[in-house]
Amino acid sequence: MLTLSNLKRFGAVAVSAALVATMAGCAAGGNGISDTSQGTAATLNGKPIGEKAITEYVAEFRESADLTDDDAWGQWMVSNGYTPESVREEVINFYADKLLLDQAAEEKGIKIEQSEIDDQLSQAKAMFESEDKWKEALEQSGMTEEEYIDEVIRTNLLQQKIQEALTSEEGTGSSDEELLAYLQDSASLLDGTKRSSHILFNSEDRDTAEQVLERINSGELDFAAAAEQYSADTGSAAQGGDVGWDATASFVTGYQNALEGLEKDQVSDLVESDYGIHIIKCTDVYNVPEGGITELGQVPEEIVETVRTNMTASSGTTSFYSWYSDYRDAADLVINPMPEKLPYAIDLSAYQAATPDVTAEDPGATEGAADQGSADAGSAQGADAQGADAGAPASGGSASGSGTTSN
Repeated sequence: MLTLSNLKRFGAVAVSAALVATMAGCAAGGNGISDTSQGTAATLNGKPIGEKAITEYVAEFRESADLTDDDAWGQWMVSNGYTPESVREEVINFYADKLLLDQAAEEKGIKIEQSEIDDQLSQAKAMFESEDKWKEALEQSGMTEEEYIDEVIRTNLLQQKIQEALTSEEGTGSSDEELLAYLQDSASLLDGTKRSSHILFNSEDRDTAEQVLERINSGELDFAAAAEQYSADTGSAAQGGDVGWDATASFVTGYQNALEGLEKDQVSDLVESDYGIHIIKCTDVYNVPEGGITELGQVPEEIVETVRTNMTASSGTTSFYSWYSDYRDAADLVINPMPEKLPYAIDLSAYQAATPDVTAEDPGATEGAADQGSADAGSAQGADAQGADAGAPASGGSASGSGTTSN
């Protein structure tokens, strides 16, 4: 996905490894970019990028990186191959890419629904062992949850929808033959996959969970109705608790283990996780036909469509980047001269004399910092550090195998 960490492919390189990691948190959103009260840093297709947004971006980065002291800031810039001018230009480029995505979405009539944002946020949270671990990752990345939503999730969704629009316009995408071949290769993984629904209670609501479970088991209360009424997972509650097939979703270990022990229509006992207490119902089981998968109609439609979406997204990424590169090249970005007396524009001559081999003319230093930054960026998405099993159950699998979290 086109996250803020890889926008650098189009010139929106962050100002360092640490800056990329905190990019989302530092980014001014909405009308903040176009605030020209302190002058206009640049124009993109006639729309202003305010000097105020650039200055605030750099100030927030300096604070988060413990570079508020001018000596530390000067040494850092020289060590990483920057000047105040190149810092400013790269932040301008970052905002230009942000605005271009919005422009492209507007041209194609693309809108982001709140339900889509909620699903993506759930996926991100599902990668962590607990809410505290999630908040810790956000803090390390210099983001609040609201900033993560605005700068990472929204950007991801915009790219995805633009990519889908391009696919539709070009008539490309995965053919049924390619999709069938993939499902045939994955038959062993699909065999025995289970679809489930759940009702999530907060940990302190165990008494309520026990009462609801008893009423479900007695037949007094319908499971789907109970999910709509009681579940703390509002996303799946609206669907009667449905969280999809485990072959296309990533569930926490406790949830997955409990689901594996259920047959179709069976309901679990109370299952605890870091996200609360679950009541789980296995709503369906898919078994590959004895002769193997010979046609798409033999596979549940939800699995087919999820795999199709993931295959199309994977194959479309390259074409998206190619399209976006051309789209950006065609944009009219005018960067105005740098004003005097900007707070981050300090004299670097003393630091350059002390470090003669690293200057702003050395593109390797800049690119190296940015490449390292892309590896560090978006640590709030870093499930590898927390474990892919962590978090609440998820549905609606993505290309990475994770899905919509229930939490």
